[in-house]
Amino acid sequence: MQSMTQVPRFEKITARWLDAAAGVFRAVDPAAVAQAADALCQVRVRGGVIYTAGNGGSAGTASHLALDLQKAARSPGGAGTRAVCLSDSVGLITAWGNDTAFDRVFAEQLDVLGQPGDGLVVVSVSGSSPNLIALLEVARAREIVSVGLLGRDGGRARAMVDVPVVVPSDDYGWVESAHVVVHHVLTYALRDFAEQEPISDAVLTFGLRAPSA
Repeated sequence: MQSMTQVPRFEKITARWLDAAAGVFRAVDPAAVAQAADALCQVRVRGGVIYTAGNGGSAGTASHLALDLQKAARSPGGAGTRAVCLSDSVGLITAWGNDTAFDRVFAEQLDVLGQPGDGLVVVSVSGSSPNLIALLEVARAREIVSVGLLGRDGGRARAMVDVPVVVPSDDYGWVESAHVVVHHVLTYALRDFAEQEPISDAVLTFGLRAPSA
């Protein structure tokens, strides 16, 4: 027996879903995204490292952001933006999780690697994941500027990050999708900045940092 096509029904549903997604994207504050982009550009000027982190689907977004910043946001001389995702190493995450607690899997990494003047982007729909809250506490203690790509009302992280970018929706799928859009906007902003920056590429060479004022 041949089944009836579901295309007409799915077409109507898809149109509603796309309208819902567009509404969520339009609710993102452009000024907040601009502030986040500027904060990350200043990290690049200082020769700092931009760290990213998230859980689950947000870990994927954090990883994607770090690779885009490192590969795409480059100066005409070829110097990329120094970016590392703390969610990427299964070995480190399981080691810290096994020996301490899962709440510490990101914080312990930043405690080893982070330096004043670096940057951090946390990606979280709830904004209240314990391991990201612990990470933000380390960032604050180490004078690391922080940006939060958050959902819902921003959760606990909203008051902890220097620049919150909140997607005001309870729908996980659309919030995660909006975070991907924002991460690409941030990448484009840093790429544009890198292509115009007047500072020397020598400052941004791997292993070197801009001299202190």
